[in-house]
Amino acid sequence: MRRTHPQQGFTLIELMITVAIIGILAATAITAWEQYQFRTKRTEGMTNLGAIGRMEISYFGEYGTYAGAAPSPAAAPSPAKRVWDALAQAEFAALGWEPEGGVVYSYDVNDLPGDCACPALPGGATCFTASATGDVDGDGAIAVIGYFHADGNGNLCVSAIGANFPPLNGGGQPILDQPVLIPVGGGSDDY
Repeated sequence: MRRTHPQQGFTLIELMITVAIIGILAATAITAWEQYQFRTKRTEGMTNLGAIGRMEISYFGEYGTYAGAAPSPAAAPSPAKRVWDALAQAEFAALGWEPEGGVVYSYDVNDLPGDCACPALPGGATCFTASATGDVDGDGAIAVIGYFHADGNGNLCVSAIGANFPPLNGGGQPILDQPVLIPVGGGSDDY
């Protein structure tokens, strides 16, 4: 007498449901991973601008003026890391700041008396604005992070993007002496 064993395995419907669930989980994980990478790139800008701001304040304490720097590196914004080249090193040499490794953002410091609302000193202004600009997610929209340092009367310098005032906090006060994301209209990086 022959014994029959029940057939084991998955039906086609069960396999299709399993594949669909795996696809949904993979799509969610990939999106979350991309967002994590974008936040990491933004953290680079925030960290470097914080360091530039602290070094500028120290520089002012020693020399009585701020050290300006043109946008560096000068290459067009891209989501790929760029080399901190010799020109960028020269721009920030007076300040003594250099990032570790490649950068996603271009950095600048504006202390030009003609661009600043604060009074001029011999060699520079009594306030400064630093900014970091970059295309974090590669969509052509630019992300801007600013660091605004006012003089004793609250006067500021124009940033590289033309904004002469920082964003306001929840209480309506300007956000000063810390890196802050600057909304640049509908074209800002919105990852």
